[in-house]
Amino acid sequence: MFAEDDEDDQLYFSEVFREIDPGIQIVFVRDGLQLSQLLRNFSPDLLFLDLEMPYKNGLQCLVELREDPSFINLPVVVFSSTMRPANIQTAYEMGAHLFLHKSSTYFEYSDCLKQVLKMDWSDPGKIREHYCTDTIYHSFN
Repeated sequence: MFAEDDEDDQLYFSEVFREIDPGIQIVFVRDGLQLSQLLRNFSPDLLFLDLEMPYKNGLQCLVELREDPSFINLPVVVFSSTMRPANIQTAYEMGAHLFLHKSSTYFEYSDCLKQVLKMDWSDPGKIREHYCTDTIYHSFN
């Protein structure tokens, strides 16, 4: 699932996933309210979450997810254009497993997503531990 309001990012995301495996089902939502509504009846395997969305931002969505016992272990990749250390730290503190910086070129975007999908998401906590160690918060890109 991909919660993202930018149509260009949705297009890149779709194209990369088609390259990797056309059989992967992607569900898009444009804002935090749509995400909350969809999650009432749908449980994704992995959630890519933009920070800057209308109605309810990514951090608000992340807090809600982590308060819901059925989504406490849902792997969440925050996918944002920000590189501000405070934003990265806050995302990890709120329960993100990985902070992914949106790349500026399609090739970088594609390469980054391919690497994320190759990760072993069976234990998302291990991924989080790798990128968030000793209160040093890293983004992946």
